Amino acid sequence: MPVFAIFYVIVVLPLLPDDGKGRLENVLFWPVMATLVSILVFWNRTRIDYMFFRSLPMKSLIAYLVFAAASVTWAYSPDFAFSRLVVQVLVVIIVALPYSLPISTKSTIPAVHLCFTVALVISGIYVLTTPPSPIGHSGYFTHKQELGLLCACGILISSHELLHRGWRRLVALITLGLAFWLVFESESKSALVFALVAIPSSALILQVSKRTSLTPAFFVAAIVVASMFISNPIERAGWWIFGDATLTGRTGIWGFIGEQISRYPWFGWGFHSYYFVPNSPQNQAPGYIRQMPSSHSGFLELKLETGRIGYWIFLVFIYSSLHLLERVRRKFPVRAWWYLSIELFAVLINLTDSNWIVENSLWMLYLFVVVEAVHFSLPSKIPDPGRVPLQALKKRQFVSLLPSVPRSPLGPVH
Repeated sequence: MPVFAIFYVIVVLPLLPDDGKGRLENVLFWPVMATLVSILVFWNRTRIDYMFFRSLPMKSLIAYLVFAAASVTWAYSPDFAFSRLVVQVLVVIIVALPYSLPISTKSTIPAVHLCFTVALVISGIYVLTTPPSPIGHSGYFTHKQELGLLCACGILISSHELLHRGWRRLVALITLGLAFWLVFESESKSALVFALVAIPSSALILQVSKRTSLTPAFFVAAIVVASMFISNPIERAGWWIFGDATLTGRTGIWGFIGEQISRYPWFGWGFHSYYFVPNSPQNQAPGYIRQMPSSHSGFLELKLETGRIGYWIFLVFIYSSLHLLERVRRKFPVRAWWYLSIELFAVLINLTDSNWIVENSLWMLYLFVVVEAVHFSLPSKIPDPGRVPLQALKKRQFVSLLPSVPRSPLGPVH
């Protein structure tokens, strides 16, 4: 079910026409899929592992959605806020709920990888047959950033599939070739840079975690705290990496959004109740800022929509998701490395673009990674190393292309 949801969001939905008046396909797909998942889980209710729901990432995600639901009561546009919230709740049900059961995860990553491969193939056809926009090709999406995001996700997931033999490595090579070609066609520099930073950084963080008592969350928190003592850290990084301290005009957008946040600092404007609503407050923005479809910062958008309260709840979700990866690393180091690559990339890209709790490739992949990580971090998934039989250690072997992420002596690499 989670794979179907990802395929729908990254392949089916962008290909269907959108008249801006609500999408009938969403009205049909999400409720039907959520109902099927709920029936499946209810049918197997005796096998539900309730520790999955008691994990801090799941509790904080549920808490954020509850607060978002409360924000509908004070939202600038309650009708839009409610309908958009319902979609996101259904997405979470479809992606997360199956992992409360003892489901097989052997084929989930290859299946998700194939979804991205199909999306990149279709994008390649569009790039070859349609003219680009002045700022970069968008493929079959509405904006070039969406294609760049798809390519970055393709690079990240293919980096994991390269570690396997046979058809999985072949598909990964094809996907990587397409992703690098298309990301340059889209001219999405930030997506490419952040993806290439996330891959080796994740391996390094897990290696240090292995030798210390620190989890990945501590490293990310340390960087955040250090940046507080630097004047305009993002602008400085933009100048150093891209030669543009404004990050293509983003600083002007952030300035205006900061003013809008200050009007409702604690509770925000309401979940998804600011952009693309009747008489949007964004219409008050000056110049080019008025035309922007987002805040170009996922973290600012959290504050804009759900205020400081929602922002801090969501930060708990992010950091707790990073924290539990240490448990996954103890048995599945390569899988933990890939999970961390996705989560770290999501944190980085949301510094310059808005990708939290939206229907796009990154949020679907991020949500998938978090619930899988929770699933693998449960005590039942990490047996006592002293009790793992020798046959289990030799059951499967994979070729590692990353010497910094050695094969675990505790079990098979997944």
